[in-house]
Amino acid sequence: MTTIQKLILRFVFLYFLLYIYPYGFEYIKEIDPNNFSFWKGITIKFGEVFLGWEYNPDMLLNGFDSKYDFTRFLLIAVISMIGAIIWVIIDSKIKKEYNIKLNILLQTILRYHIGLTLILYGLSKVFLLQFGTMDIDSLETPIGEHNGMNFVWAFMSYSKFYGITAGLIEVVGGLLLLFRRTTSLGAFWLLIAMTNVVLMDIGYDVIVKMFAIHLLLMIVFLMRDDLRRLYDFFLRNNPTTAATYMPLFEGRKGKKIRNITKGALLLYVFISFSLDMTERIEQQHINHYENFTSSHEIELFIKNGDTIPKNKLNGNRWNKIRINDLSYLPETLMILKEDNTTQRYKFTADTLTKKLHLTDFYGDDQTPYELTYKALENKVYIYEGIFKGDSLWMRTRAKSISDYRLTRNGIRWIRDLE
Repeated sequence: MTTIQKLILRFVFLYFLLYIYPYGFEYIKEIDPNNFSFWKGITIKFGEVFLGWEYNPDMLLNGFDSKYDFTRFLLIAVISMIGAIIWVIIDSKIKKEYNIKLNILLQTILRYHIGLTLILYGLSKVFLLQFGTMDIDSLETPIGEHNGMNFVWAFMSYSKFYGITAGLIEVVGGLLLLFRRTTSLGAFWLLIAMTNVVLMDIGYDVIVKMFAIHLLLMIVFLMRDDLRRLYDFFLRNNPTTAATYMPLFEGRKGKKIRNITKGALLLYVFISFSLDMTERIEQQHINHYENFTSSHEIELFIKNGDTIPKNKLNGNRWNKIRINDLSYLPETLMILKEDNTTQRYKFTADTLTKKLHLTDFYGDDQTPYELTYKALENKVYIYEGIFKGDSLWMRTRAKSISDYRLTRNGIRWIRDLE
């Protein structure tokens, strides 16, 4: 191995190791990275001195393509380059050969980090947690009012079939990386999947572009030897040798260490991921009032006996009521006023007395409020009650999920068959 190759190997090793620690441990649910991270102070200082940027320590937006992220990655690159140079100089004095072992260690770290990360993200798609399902908010928001990321989330949430399939691809690829014999297949499988993710994140300005790009770079580095084989086989039409990923620990004792360590890790992952997914499913999908999901256009609004007309400027007039408008926030009610201000409430419904019980979603005001509702023909509703000291009476017209053109029809194999 040449000096340049040694330098590159050590730089990549240090860079990925420092990048993963500690914010990359998303798959370890029991760990809060902020409790043992040393990055915050030195990253902010580095950015202030060398980039001239100012930072809000309480709003760093870690993991969301922020100034803090960019600064940390640049700092990691600088530390890794300096560390790699020093490392190579020391190696030249010691003259001990361990490059193969170092490469195997790096491959092992990348296999498990990429694999566990994408299993976690894949499962969140399989169980419709990451993007949610098509909801009232997406259907009611004009397409021109979406930003790129919201547009992608609406697109992905529309089709459960596509979202679940995309998740399964990530889960299968991640599982393949956890075993040396299937690493080549898993890496190639995920190379295609993550290339698509990166292109979407860049093209639609999704705020986790740097995260996705780092995962893709890890996959490329992991399969760098396989890329040569693929080039020889597919482009040069030459025979090639089978890919081999060597174990980190060899021999009978090493095999026992590998089996115990992997068994304990996979058992932990199975239990932790199961608990995490169960908790998230309960939070996002258990909705006792799914039939209430709808958007109510307020046609007539009477407050304290006075009819308030629509003028698009009056903050005293409610414009719409959206019930269960966000799929990942079930049992919530959003009030939209004509001055574009909004208020979100948690609600419970008493279907016998036809009453909605509301409390502030964010906890600022826990005063309970109550609205009585009555369903008339043609999806017309009457709401009335005392709300924040005011007497309200409203006539609304509702639209449920199935009333929108986008969600009216499912998959149709024969378009003109009614």
